[in-house]
Amino acid sequence: MAEESLTNQTATQAQPKGASRLLIGVAAIAILALAFGVVWMQSAKYEPLTVGKVAPDFELPGLDEKPVRLSDFRGKVVFLNFWATWCKPCREEMPSMEVLYKNFEKDGLVILAVSIDRVTTKKDIPPFVKGMNLTFPVLVDSWGQTDKRYKLMGVPETYIIDQEGVLREKVIGPRDWTVLDNLKVLTGLLKAGAKTAAAGAPAT
Repeated sequence: MAEESLTNQTATQAQPKGASRLLIGVAAIAILALAFGVVWMQSAKYEPLTVGKVAPDFELPGLDEKPVRLSDFRGKVVFLNFWATWCKPCREEMPSMEVLYKNFEKDGLVILAVSIDRVTTKKDIPPFVKGMNLTFPVLVDSWGQTDKRYKLMGVPETYIIDQEGVLREKVIGPRDWTVLDNLKVLTGLLKAGAKTAAAGAPAT
């Protein structure tokens, strides 16, 4: 009788231990699943914008404080450049961008130069633009609105966007935009746009 009682007591003690192990196992799986989900979300957050995707829309003020929206330029080729006044390679790249703008504006090219200067250096933007005699539109993103949307890794960075708003070329670092080999994608898009416009024009 005493032996049977001892067996029952042992079995009763074993049940909570088994249930406890099961609970710990389930909790461990849940924690792992949560951790995996967080890592996946973080990696997606910093996944770079790739060619073939629609360029994220944004609205930023120009130097005249008037808002400019990227999507307003659908139907045109957009040269979207991110830069800053303290960036030496940006300063070296800007003159060739001005030449590009003067040569291709008549063909429908839009240049948007987005300064990522924060509030502390925002005041340096107008003298920078004036000193370099830049005539293309300059936008100001002092609060980093575009940083997250475009997953910027630094400056300068340039995005060539087609007439449908799709990213066709991404350039990390400075480029001499007066060299023809550097303009293949851009000029190809402008020519395609011109052909489409000509085909759609009414016969006279």
